[in-house]
Parts: sequence; C-alpha cells; structure tokens
Amino acid sequence: MLIPLAELNAMDRPGFVSALDGIYEHSPWVAEAAIDAGPFTSRLALLDALNAAMFAAPRDTQLALIRAHPELAGKAAIAREMTEESVREQTGAGLDRCTAEEFERIQALNGAYRARFGFPFIIAVKGHSRASIIAAMAERLLDDEPAEFARALHEISRIAAFRLVDRISEPAGDEIVALCARLAWLSEQSGALTCTCLTPVHQATAALLRDWMLEAGLDATIDAIGNVVGRWPGFRGGARTLITGSHYDTVINGGHYDGRLGIVLPIVAIRRLRQTGTRLPFDVEIVAFSDEEGVRFQSTFLGSSALAGHFDPMLLARRDRDGISLADALQQAGHDPATIPQLARDPARVAAFVEVHIEQGPVLLDEGRALGVVTAINGAERHLLSIRGLAGHAGTVPMRLRRDAAAAAAELVLAVEQIAHRHDGVVATVGTLTVPDGAINVIPGRCELSIDLRAPDDALRAAAAAEIGAAIAVIAARRRVEIEQRKVHDVAATPCDPALQRALAAAVRRTTDAEPARHLPSGAGHDAMMMARLAPVAMLFVRCGNGGISHHPEETMTADDAQLAAAAFIDFLTTVSVPA
Repeated sequence: MLIPLAELNAMDRPGFVSALDGIYEHSPWVAEAAIDAGPFTSRLALLDALNAAMFAAPRDTQLALIRAHPELAGKAAIAREMTEESVREQTGAGLDRCTAEEFERIQALNGAYRARFGFPFIIAVKGHSRASIIAAMAERLLDDEPAEFARALHEISRIAAFRLVDRISEPAGDEIVALCARLAWLSEQSGALTCTCLTPVHQATAALLRDWMLEAGLDATIDAIGNVVGRWPGFRGGARTLITGSHYDTVINGGHYDGRLGIVLPIVAIRRLRQTGTRLPFDVEIVAFSDEEGVRFQSTFLGSSALAGHFDPMLLARRDRDGISLADALQQAGHDPATIPQLARDPARVAAFVEVHIEQGPVLLDEGRALGVVTAINGAERHLLSIRGLAGHAGTVPMRLRRDAAAAAAELVLAVEQIAHRHDGVVATVGTLTVPDGAINVIPGRCELSIDLRAPDDALRAAAAAEIGAAIAVIAARRRVEIEQRKVHDVAATPCDPALQRALAAAVRRTTDAEPARHLPSGAGHDAMMMARLAPVAMLFVRCGNGGISHHPEETMTADDAQLAAAAFIDFLTTVSVPA
C-alpha cells in the first residue's frame, strides 16, 4: 500500500525505518541514516537522502549491503529466500522462466563474478530481458574491482528508485514539478538549462526518462533517432494506440517545462492509473521526442518526423558547429541511422496524438484559468525584407528630398502591427531591424528587417499577408525606395480534431469547474504539427506563470496547475472514445 509522503514525514524514527523496509536489501541502516535529512519535499528528495547515506557509508558497510543482494536466478531464488521486492523484480525480468541453457549460463557467470570480485553481480533488472542480463554479466566480468564496486552501488540506487515509487506517494502536481526540476539538473551549461540533440547531457536525460517510464510500468526503449518510447498495453489485445508526449531537447538557456511537461505529466498519470488497477481499452505510448527545437543540427521535428513517417534522410548529412554530422552523432550514441525508416507508425493503428504543453503565453494567466484546449496550431510564414533608399548627409539633404530606408522601415513596422490588429487571430512580428553600416550623421540608405506572420487559419493568414504586401508597395512608392521581399519559411496551420477537443474540454470542465472550457490557438510550433500527418491531434494547454514567459529560465508553472492538468488528462484518458 502506498504511504503518503506527508505521513512518512510525520513518523517517528522506528516508524520511518519500518516504512522503508526492503527499499535497500536487508539494510535498514540506510533509512536510519537518512531520516535526519527530513522532512522531505518530494519522493526524489527522499531518494537523494537515502542514496547520500548509502554512498557516505564506510566501505565495509557498503560491501555488506552489496552482499545482502541475492544472485540472479541463484540459490536464494530456488530456496525462496529473497525479499518480496527481489522476487517481483526477478520474476518481472523472466528469470523464473530460464531455459536450461540460460540457467546454466547464469549460474556459471554468477560463480565467475563472485570469485573475481567477492560479491554478487547486481543490476536493476527492470527493463532488461534474460538475454540482455546475460550479456551485461559477461561484459562486466571484464571490469576491475573498483569499477564494479561503484557500479554495484549505482545499480542499488536505481533499484531503490524503482522500489520507492511503489512505496511512497505524493500529490501529482508536486511530483510533476519535482521531476521537471530534476531533469533541469542535466545541462550543457552551468547555471542554465541547455540540452541539445545527442550530446552526453541529452543521452543522460533520455536514460533518466526511460527509468521513469519503467517506474510507471511501461515497456520503455530508446529508438534509433533518440526518442524515448514507453508503451502501456490496454486490456484489448491488438487495440489501437493513443500516443502522447513532447520533446525533451531545449533551446539554449531554456525553461523547465517547455516540452518536458508533456512527457513527465503523462508518466505520472499512467503510473497512477496502474497503481489504482485502472486499465484502458486502448494502448498508450508516451514518446519523449529527441529533437523539436533543432538547435544543434538546425532541423526541427527530428524525433516526431521519424514516427510520422516523414523523416528526411538528407538530414543525416547535416553538421553541427563542430563538424559532426547527425549520422555520426547517432552512431556515437549507439543508434543505427539506417533503421530510422522502421520507426514510422502505421496510421491504421494510431488513433490519436494528444500533447500536453505549457501555453508559452499570457492568455490563460490573464484570464485566471489553469487549463485551455487548443483549437489549432498556428500556421506561420517568415519574410526577409531589404529596403534600399539613398544615403546622404544628415545635415544637408532637405526632408522633402530624402529617400530614407529606415523611415520606410519604421512605417512598415507600424503597418504590419495595424494589419495584424485588423485580423482577429493573426499575430505579426518584426523581430529583426537593422541599418547596415549606419552612422549617426548619415541618412540610412539601406535597412534590413524580418516579418513573422502567424494565424490559426491559413486563409486568414493569406489575407493578412496580401494586405501587408499591398502596404509594402504603397510605402515603397510614396517614399521612393526599393523593397525586396523574400519568403524563407511557410508552414501550414494544424487544426486540432474537433472530437478530441470536445473530450478534452469535458475533462477540463469536470476537473476544474471551468464552464465553459477556454479554447485558444497555439502561436508556437509543436511536435503535434508533425504528428498530425499520422493521426488526429489535440493539445491541452497549462497556464504559464511569470507573465507567460517561455523559452527562458524564468518560465514557471505552479504545482496546483500541474495537479489540475494531471487530473484532467487522467479524466480524458478514462473517458475518451477511441475506435477499436
């Protein structure tokens, strides 16, 4: 039975130690040494304290802990002398169903390992098969004693994490915030969160996410493009699959929740469904997409394009700033780029893709709403403009004779803003504006600027773009300048499925008493845009705090909002109609 963290924090020393019995094999001293670090703010904080006590113990005490663990499929298993936790773990890995050959091989490796190191081989078996365990035993038999001693303690810490998640409970919102904060510990920058595709930090993040999926009871793997995929079968054999998830890469110096909320929240939700014995009539896949931001290889949607069957193999030749190609980076991470086409999902087997995401904007915050249902992901186009006028002396050219490129640009900036205001749902931004080789006493003869135009409906966006084009022509003629315009980006809008929107809205109403649920478009791009090529999509927005700031270290979300989002998502999963 799960023990609430608050209840554990209130226990006396004997009760605390008893409550954590079995987390570390036959070693209550670990809990005894950790209790003074409490009260614990999260399950992860508790785990940190327990592991810190283990790693700080004298070597002889650590050795006793290691030796307290049973051999895999060994004498203790045969004699049924293992703890309940060890029995469940070894059974889950299929070690009770070894063939005669497998059993003989494991026994031989157990004996050789103990003879070489003086303690049993230890591995967190969750997520392993008999074959992978045997391979690991053979490989690690070649290590030296210090390395294997350290590895044993590391594996014990992982075993403790797996055991603790089925022993201690905490509010879903608190857990989601704590997990996102823990992911942010892994970064390519000190004091800032940066996680780009296939770097060592990115791979460590993937491994941690896989462990959390395994904790939730999912079959979890890391695929050939670096996606972390966890699968939870429904009670109908061969049922269709509902895919959920988001990306775990970040922009440079990004926030804790962009993308990662949409991975962590479903993991927490599925684990709660499993722990309450709830089963769904469809399969669920949680996918942590490897690369959406495109920071390292300048190509967005690498992870989701592979699942959607639209991965461009030409991207494998893309190189980062150090000259490393995507293909090389994949191989260095242990992936086979040639198998990426095999990742494409069968559209006939995928019922829907549903993404949870922070809003990355201020609308829900401004309206005092925790959750919103996305109607569409805005289509977007970007233009680069070059304005050529005539440079001249700032003191000698009369105003009526000037062909000022910057003044034309200023008028154009205001025109873009005014046109966007006239089209409800359109947003337009002049994000860059420069005067090349400008000087304080020279009339600008050239100006460069950009226009970013977005709307939830492509016809609406086209109408605004046409109006901007007309304004450019008028300004150029009146100010006697030349304006060259080049479109550099054009992505169609992605409408969200009406039936899925209704199901999400109903879940939001039931869990937040919001009547009616707020519907709004997404101005930012998401993996759902790519997944829409595979299946109907929907998106649940969670309020972004701190003025709606995102892609920034000050991006925030409250535990209360995360709690509501988890409740709404669980409600959605248990009520949505998915065709068989």
